[in-house]
Amino acid sequence: MVLYVDGGCTGNGQKDLARRRMVAVVTAEDGAVLSEQTAEGGSNNIAELMAIRDALNWAMAHDQARVEIRTDSRNNFAWVFNKRLGKRLNDRAAVEQLRQEIATARTRVQLDLVWVSRDKNKAGHVIERKYGA
Repeated sequence: MVLYVDGGCTGNGQKDLARRRMVAVVTAEDGAVLSEQTAEGGSNNIAELMAIRDALNWAMAHDQARVEIRTDSRNNFAWVFNKRLGKRLNDRAAVEQLRQEIATARTRVQLDLVWVSRDKNKAGHVIERKYGA
């Protein structure tokens, strides 16, 4: 199974996290939206990580033992595969929680994380159309 993920954040440059709103989208290969979640606070990178979590949750809910997740976020690779977090993270607790949820899901679903360019990311197209990001 192949899923596409993308995330975005309005007000990404705001210092006040309450003025930010994230969206995480998961699509099928045909571009059909499988999951679309919003949350306050965060950043573009955190929204991207939320989308990975949501894709894994979708795969588990649909009894998929293996999933290929395509993302245009290189940051996702570092955070999913437990590279050290930077010092200037705006919400370290959220990232650590998401990383833990992803690690737990990966014990149940084999994850193949694949980078795709932005123009080939079908979840990104949904965000662009719906949110203008």
